[in-house]
Amino acid sequence: MSANVWGEFKRQPFMAVGQILFKTIVQLLKTIWPFILVVLFRSDGERDAAGEFILIVIPAFAFIKALVDYLFFKFRITDEEVQVKTGIFSRKQITLPLHKIQAVHINQSWIQKIFNLSELAFDTPGSGKAEVNIQLEKQDAEEVMAFVLKKSTTAEMAENNDDLIAELSFKDLFKLGLTSNHFETLLILVGLFLSFLNNIKDIVADYFNEDLLEVSTNKLLESSILFISIGVFAILILSVVVSLIRTILAYINFQITKTAQGFNISKGLINSSQKLVPFEKVQFLSWKTNWLRKRISMNLFEFHTIGGKEVKNNLKIKVPVTSELILQKLATTYIPDIPEHFASNLKVHPSYLYRNTFLFGILPSVMFAIPLFIFADEKAILLLLLPLYVFLFFGLYSRKFLFSWTSNLIHINTGVFGKRTVILKWEKIQSVKITQSLFQQRKSLANLVIHTAGGTITAPYIPLEAARELQNFALYKVESCGERWQ
Repeated sequence: MSANVWGEFKRQPFMAVGQILFKTIVQLLKTIWPFILVVLFRSDGERDAAGEFILIVIPAFAFIKALVDYLFFKFRITDEEVQVKTGIFSRKQITLPLHKIQAVHINQSWIQKIFNLSELAFDTPGSGKAEVNIQLEKQDAEEVMAFVLKKSTTAEMAENNDDLIAELSFKDLFKLGLTSNHFETLLILVGLFLSFLNNIKDIVADYFNEDLLEVSTNKLLESSILFISIGVFAILILSVVVSLIRTILAYINFQITKTAQGFNISKGLINSSQKLVPFEKVQFLSWKTNWLRKRISMNLFEFHTIGGKEVKNNLKIKVPVTSELILQKLATTYIPDIPEHFASNLKVHPSYLYRNTFLFGILPSVMFAIPLFIFADEKAILLLLLPLYVFLFFGLYSRKFLFSWTSNLIHINTGVFGKRTVILKWEKIQSVKITQSLFQQRKSLANLVIHTAGGTITAPYIPLEAARELQNFALYKVESCGERWQ
């Protein structure tokens, strides 16, 4: 792409007005939808007047705002920088030097697909989120992305053909959906339901003498254990179905390709995205699997990158890995030689299990036993399951935790009902801290906290002497390495 094409200030494609209009209407509806429901529940005369007002004012305001946002947004891209001008009364100009741009993303929602648009987002190390978002036609967005990435890297770019590492078949998508975190989906559904109840409680107050949530809670406590079990089973089935749909929509058309600059990852059907993870921005790697995915040899691989919180979220893509070969391809790009077995290993001290079982299992059960017996009668006996669950949770974690290292890398295995593996190069460490509670001081134990630009890694309840040796070795490796800190 020639930079001269974009060297003069220009507006986004006119079709961007439609996308801006849709986004504005959605934001307004999110804010005032309870008011709209109130209007619908009023008497016919009041509803007609208010309804006409809403139907006229909201679209008019949204259209004017969309048109203003479109007309007063201009950008240009030169060989040295990306510039954006926005605003009417308060003018704002953003300048991003190309060599400072950390990552470029292409996102495309379903409404943008209708208008044949893509959103180009630029991240820089000094910001917590994407500083510039520009809407272009899809082909133009891809050309600009390639141009900016080529200019932003300082490394010598050898000619290299893109290498397709993995893509997902529909069978892989189905397996991924069935083995996903259904508990997370359940929490999302419960949160949405409670938020809905909270928003409509004033509207339906005339139909209930008591608070709707309080009535539902009382009826639930009065129900039999069999009825509660059937309800829980139905909710779990719903969670599985929703998880399957979410996974298919999120990962359909998934591809990961190794390019000269980094890993190019594209995915999505309704809301699609194309993101590039630069090699030099990766701080450490991790991959995890649960007990179901372990049986079908499936992992979720993740790159932990440098940047602010929102920048990390933009690059936080969980890559489904369907074979050991693909896993090795991804991991060896970060560090070529990963041994199968390690000579230096550390386990969690047994007191980690017993102390956490007491603090988070036995103690809460004793504290809440009497109030629950008063209000929930015999159902309070379910509280006795808490210490057993906590003991199982920390027992599995203690059993699976293994901190291993060589002169080149740190390798950590963790997990409870699944397994998570972390690989970190010593050179990527920013600082190492040793923390101790009073209990740990008496036992000569410590927590080793490793800080990197991509996140924090903790090794709990390891021998104090070993923690100090690892801290000293980490400082030595960081100071003696020739690699520039990212």
